[in-house]
Amino acid sequence: MAGSPLRQLSVLFRYLRGERPSVLLLSVLVPLGIGLQLVAPQMMRRFIDHTLSRSPSDLLLAVAVWYLAAALGLLVVTIGCDAVAARLAWRTTNRLRADLVAHCLRRPSRFYQRHPPGELVDRVDGDVTRLAAVMSALVLEVLAQMLLVVGIIGALFQLDWRLALVFAPFAAGTLLLLRRLVGRAMPFVAARQASSADLLGFLEERLAGVEDLRTNGAFGHTMRTLDSRQADLYGRARRAARVSARWPATVQGLSTASVVLALAVSVWLHDRGQLSIGTAFACLSYAMLLRRPLLALTTRFHDLEEAAVSVRRLKELLDQDDDVVRTATLRLPAGPLGTGLDHVSFSYDPGEPVLRDVSFRLRPGERLGIVGRTGSGKSTVVRLLFGLHHATSGSVTVGGQDVAGLDTRALRGRVALVTQEVQVFHATLRDNLTFFDRLVDDDRVRGALDEAGLGDWWRELPDGLDTVLGGGARGMSAGEEQLLALARVFLRDPAVVLMDEPTARLDPHTERLLMPAMDRLLAGRTAVVVQHRPHTLRNVDRILVLDAGTVVEHGEQTVLAADPTSRFHELLRVG
Repeated sequence: MAGSPLRQLSVLFRYLRGERPSVLLLSVLVPLGIGLQLVAPQMMRRFIDHTLSRSPSDLLLAVAVWYLAAALGLLVVTIGCDAVAARLAWRTTNRLRADLVAHCLRRPSRFYQRHPPGELVDRVDGDVTRLAAVMSALVLEVLAQMLLVVGIIGALFQLDWRLALVFAPFAAGTLLLLRRLVGRAMPFVAARQASSADLLGFLEERLAGVEDLRTNGAFGHTMRTLDSRQADLYGRARRAARVSARWPATVQGLSTASVVLALAVSVWLHDRGQLSIGTAFACLSYAMLLRRPLLALTTRFHDLEEAAVSVRRLKELLDQDDDVVRTATLRLPAGPLGTGLDHVSFSYDPGEPVLRDVSFRLRPGERLGIVGRTGSGKSTVVRLLFGLHHATSGSVTVGGQDVAGLDTRALRGRVALVTQEVQVFHATLRDNLTFFDRLVDDDRVRGALDEAGLGDWWRELPDGLDTVLGGGARGMSAGEEQLLALARVFLRDPAVVLMDEPTARLDPHTERLLMPAMDRLLAGRTAVVVQHRPHTLRNVDRILVLDAGTVVEHGEQTVLAADPTSRFHELLRVG
């Protein structure tokens, strides 16, 4: 069963490490519960036979008391097993979820181009939640029910070997049939879950752009596409359900036939005087009891198939290390840092170069402005300097060290990136600046806000630094969000600042309000500023003009601006 659900789920066993007390407790409770289930028909047999033989009432009362104690004990054991198994399942799957989130956070941006947020949420939360539900069932249902089947057959042999021979072939045949059926539904379940993840990704994208959809008349198209994707999900779910429904129906039919046969054999043996009424009743009780674990096994193996598909999807996610962010131990020197590219070429996809032989060198404290048409590779330059990608050829350096060999935390601690898209978390203003670092002093936070030009704004907030921002809380204008991004950089006080079109979302008036804060931020720091509107590059020393990933002009800002034959001068003229 190389492709069986149990083999797939074996990768989860390592998450049981550290849960030895819970596992040991379950190893005691599960057999105890099985034993209490097996002993109940035996007690009923004794009670019936003693009643028919007119045994003393004290003996009947003792059997009744023991039966009641066994029933109460089974109730306590069942509740205990459920509680321990649920806790074990959630603790192990929570560790798995934490590993998945940590894995995703370490991936470069290319990873998120292949996996939209909706798909990742379905895997990290949806798949793991399905595993949490099945992990407890795996312990309580599959293993326990298999042991219960063996125990029932053994108890029947103890009662009468002829009765056991009626049930043993049925139980063995059902388990063999189950073994052949296991795994049949997995391709259909995988297709259904892939369709579900695709639907979630579609919903996440459309809900994020709801304003654009409504204002540009794409409402109808969105609803038609949603209907098509839901129909696809329904079709795949129906095919998976149709394959899975064969098991319980088959076992139900076989179990009904076996109970009728057992009842007939019991009547025949009783008529011949070879079987007491109590024993016949116990036999029928075991026959009814045997149906339950076999039906539960078929149902739970269907659940395990779904869990196996979830494990396979999660394992695919965890195994994607081809584009992992590289880790290294090199550190940056103290003090001001220079930076640059040396004959760098880069491609997001093979055969489609974005940068071609790009070179420039910035001394510590020098500032470079990069301009060019959309798609010329401007943003890629800052992403390479920030270590989000690594050059296909050539070298990218910060502080004289190749970025590819630098420790990621060391690089991000000295180099800051400001983009046009500012993420405001549903958290306090303080946490949005410190990124939840409780060690940052409030005086530093206030100073960073003042440096960014947000002093008057934050002092008017109802709860000051404790005011909650983000979705469902206090909103911010585009200009305030961009100033918040600058405040984050002021708080870090980096040696190198990278700016990727920080004013692209702003109107001219708001842009002018932002410029003083940008001037203060770039003063004395090495900086690379990408701007689509070249007239905003008044605070840089040099200009680099890119066209189709190639450097077409590079020189002093003042010289190029004054030269009517330069590309930069032409860009300034046309705005």
